[in-house]
This record gives sequence, structure tokens and C-alpha cells, in this order.
Amino acid sequence: MAQTGLGVALRALRERRTLSQRELSELSGVDNAYINRLESGEKTNPTPEVLTKLLRALKAAERDATMVKWLADHVEASTDLVKYVLDHPHIPVDYFISAAGMRFRGDARPTPEKLIERVKRLYEAEDDDDDDEE
Repeated sequence: MAQTGLGVALRALRERRTLSQRELSELSGVDNAYINRLESGEKTNPTPEVLTKLLRALKAAERDATMVKWLADHVEASTDLVKYVLDHPHIPVDYFISAAGMRFRGDARPTPEKLIERVKRLYEAEDDDDDDEE
């Protein structure tokens, strides 16, 4: 089974806290095997209650929690993009969601870094347009 953005995010947040899956299970009250299946991509549709328990136990920042909740409903999100954004906490969650929702023709995909830079320019251009209207 292919890994998902949700699985990548949960694993990264768990490893950031230096927890094993078993320790996260004990802290969250979510079955250890289920955590493993979420991280591996075997399961992709946790309930909001399960996500809340996991995020609380992981002590996830608001930005990261928002990402995880979004990823639970968007299994097609790029795992590389998820890793990149989690490794760069200065990237706003809005940029991540916009970048993750972009579609491309053909097989060519920009790197996560280039993708976030494109989104950043779009947001900045939008802000400039708003300033011009005032």
C-alpha cells in the first residue's frame, strides 16, 4: 500500500515527539495497530474523534493539526509536499492547502519548494491587488 500524506504527517509528528506507535496509542487511547495502518496508508479515513485524540496526544501545533485534518479528506496530496511543509514551519497552512490542490498536465511536477514559491507569489500578487483597490 502506498503511503499517504496523512500517514507521512502523523509519523512525522509522532517522531518529532520521539514517541513509538505504542506510546502514542497509550497516550491517545487509539489502537496501536490502527495507528500503524494510518501511518502506512492502509487506512485513510479516521473519524474526527480519532484525529482529535491523536493530535491532542501529539501536542500538534494549530497549523500542523489543520494540515492533518485536511489530509484526512484529501488522500491524493503529495507526500513530498507534506514532508517539505512539515520541515518548514514558517510556511502557512493556506499555502500548503493551495499547493496541494494544484493540478498539472502530464507527468512533470514541480518540486515542493518551487510549488510553495509559486503559491507564495500568487498570495503576494493578490495582496498587491487588494492594496491597489483601496
